[in-house]
Amino acid sequence: MIFIKSLFEKSFRGVLFSAETIKFIMPRLLALPQKHGFDSVLELMSILHDLSASRNMKTLSGASFSAAENSFSFNSRRIDKVMQHLNQYFDREITLAEAAKITSMSEVAFSRFFKNKTAKTFVDTLNEIRLGHASRMLIDTSHNINEVAYKCGFNNMSNFNRIFKKKKNCTPKEFRETYNASGVRTFI
Repeated sequence: MIFIKSLFEKSFRGVLFSAETIKFIMPRLLALPQKHGFDSVLELMSILHDLSASRNMKTLSGASFSAAENSFSFNSRRIDKVMQHLNQYFDREITLAEAAKITSMSEVAFSRFFKNKTAKTFVDTLNEIRLGHASRMLIDTSHNINEVAYKCGFNNMSNFNRIFKKKKNCTPKEFRETYNASGVRTFI
């Protein structure tokens, strides 16, 4: 069951399965409503197990994105407030000074405090949240890549492309093409 638990934890950030996995699982998923009673439970557990053991599974958003989305707690009210603010206003410019003001700390003290609590810099965390939203928009919308970048708070396309490639190991265009090539939106 630990593998299935891990799969559910990853699902908060979105999961993309390989085409082979989709071809293998899809007929079983479609046949699931025809099963009854305990057989349906066993088949569902079997499907979840096979999905959790899939080798080519990709997580679509970064950890900071899911933490902000799901009210993950950093055991700090200050950091929780900042994360909530970042997730709510990711689409506009957010400065370190603005975040420090939320916590009633100086910029230097906040920066050190934030890195100590999250193990990431403020800018890296903000970029991960923005990339999480951008990833979802690339998948869920037909907006062009420029629109996605600007709607997610990136005001410079080359910066967006560079950060996206660094974090996702592909360009936004490649990400969208890879996702669309699978032909099926497979989220848990």
